[in-house]
Amino acid sequence: MRTIAGRLVRDVERKLGTMVDGYRNELDLYKRVLAQKKKDKNKVYSLHEVDVQCISKGKEHKLYEFGNKVSITRTGSGVIVGALSFRNEFDGHTLDKAIEQVEKLTERKPRNGICDRGYRGRSKVRDTLIHIPKSFSKALSTYRKNKERKYFRKRAGIEPVIGHLKEDHRLSCNYYKGITGDEINVMLAAAGFNFKRMMNKWKSSFWLFLEKIIVFLNRQLHPIRGGEILQTREKWAF
Repeated sequence: MRTIAGRLVRDVERKLGTMVDGYRNELDLYKRVLAQKKKDKNKVYSLHEVDVQCISKGKEHKLYEFGNKVSITRTGSGVIVGALSFRNEFDGHTLDKAIEQVEKLTERKPRNGICDRGYRGRSKVRDTLIHIPKSFSKALSTYRKNKERKYFRKRAGIEPVIGHLKEDHRLSCNYYKGITGDEINVMLAAAGFNFKRMMNKWKSSFWLFLEKIIVFLNRQLHPIRGGEILQTREKWAF
């Protein structure tokens, strides 16, 4: 296949003649793909998106994924306050930029950050303490152990958030071009998640307000008589 593709590229280059300069970038890309070896670095995995990375997952059912890394930061209440796109850096090296973004957006310095074991090696970034799941020391008190477990349970809560970002807000498939497109897609997905969360809260508040109006109207239409409250039940198909 490599031999056939090489012949086609050379044939196209020869037949283009004087127009070859207009297609120089495409031809150079094809030659780069044909020349790359199995163990080369910075390989091209996609002709239409040359910035795609091969990311090792370390899972038996999914050894590799193709795309780029994304860092998501959320508060304990579930609001996303940080979303950044990276190439294929070590997870621990992304903490500085992630915390910097959180400080810029919230104008506050986070005191604690809970991460998974992929971030091991960093115990403090800027003014933020990094907590990573690990075996407890026997010297720790029961109170401290319970507090650490509570931190780690909160961290696990970001997994369904990432799932919703992928399935509901198009984080799993990016249609924007280049590295800049990756960054735009991540920010739009995070913004969409926060907007949807806010609208759901508004919706619940609206139904509560509507229920109060219905109760008020019922009291006006069916006033209390002889010390007895007349109860009416209305069924609403919401």
